[in-house]
Amino acid sequence: MTMDTVIKLEHPEDISDLKPKAPSNEKDLRDHLTDNGGLYDLIVKQMIQQGHEGELCSWLKESNLIRSNMNCPTEGCNGKSLQWSPARSIDKYSWVCFDCKKRQNLRDSSFFLQIKCDLKICMQLIVAWCQSIPSDVVINHLNVKPHVVKRAYEKLGKVTETYVIKHAKEWVLGGGEKILIVDEFPGGYMAETVSTPVPKKRNNNCRTILCIAECHNLPPRMWMHIINANPEPPKNAKNQITTRCGMVEEALNEIRAHAVPGSFLIANKRARCCNYEALKELQEYTVLCIEDLQTYDTPGKNELLANLETIWQTGIGVCEEIQDSTRSNGLSSLYEHLWKQKFATTPANAFTHIIHHIAECHPLT
Repeated sequence: MTMDTVIKLEHPEDISDLKPKAPSNEKDLRDHLTDNGGLYDLIVKQMIQQGHEGELCSWLKESNLIRSNMNCPTEGCNGKSLQWSPARSIDKYSWVCFDCKKRQNLRDSSFFLQIKCDLKICMQLIVAWCQSIPSDVVINHLNVKPHVVKRAYEKLGKVTETYVIKHAKEWVLGGGEKILIVDEFPGGYMAETVSTPVPKKRNNNCRTILCIAECHNLPPRMWMHIINANPEPPKNAKNQITTRCGMVEEALNEIRAHAVPGSFLIANKRARCCNYEALKELQEYTVLCIEDLQTYDTPGKNELLANLETIWQTGIGVCEEIQDSTRSNGLSSLYEHLWKQKFATTPANAFTHIIHHIAECHPLT
């Protein structure tokens, strides 16, 4: 493996789609709600027009986002099948039992159940989230109440969290002698090499985040993990001998879980949980040191650090955001970021995948 191989970034692509955007003319936000020729534009957009509620409901049934059949829960009706019927409700339809005359909400057990707006607005909120349009822009220009937008965005974030946790193996990196950069935020090179806004006032708990990036392509594939262990190494109660910090053990286990054996790991000497000395014990990998590789830079130029800045460009923002969040919110932000890096390379990809993952996360049993 040559040094050119170590620092070369192959097939760079535009990474702007991963950054939050707001429409240039916010008063026309509805015109900016698009997935650039994908499923939303081709199918859904026509169905959210006035008078097409029935078509939208049929599509939602076909997509397993709402029930396609339902039985009456009334004891005396013995589970009789309900009938689809027009209704004087926000969704224009509901399920009705012609025996007991009771109606059931078409959103029963669905993703939409606790989102207090009509289904047309729900679909617009989903595509706005896919475009990473900030919630305050949506609130101001879709005439939707703040708690509705917040709830929709939170539920979408929960879908991404559930998916990433359930399918963590999809975020296994490396293999075939690929190069993985291993660092931590804020203790390694990430915070130093990437230009970031002045940090906000933080809570008392600085959160160490293990970051692994596969730098074969741009944007890089990444895995991130908020370290749970205490930064102080424990002491043996008997002889007060300090043992290795739990952060290191946790980081090494996470690397083993998400880096394919045979990969090249590039670490640094600054990090606490994943420094070069700690990673050298991972015999199934070839471990290299950033500080050593810097000696191959052209004199007077920081070429390797410049490449690191590019590699971490799409990850630094979420790391900063996590520092200002509760642990629960930080985890949600992290999983959403990982999901969007994989599935939201374009709005069309994001919309198609989130529809499938909503159906998976909210099975209509």
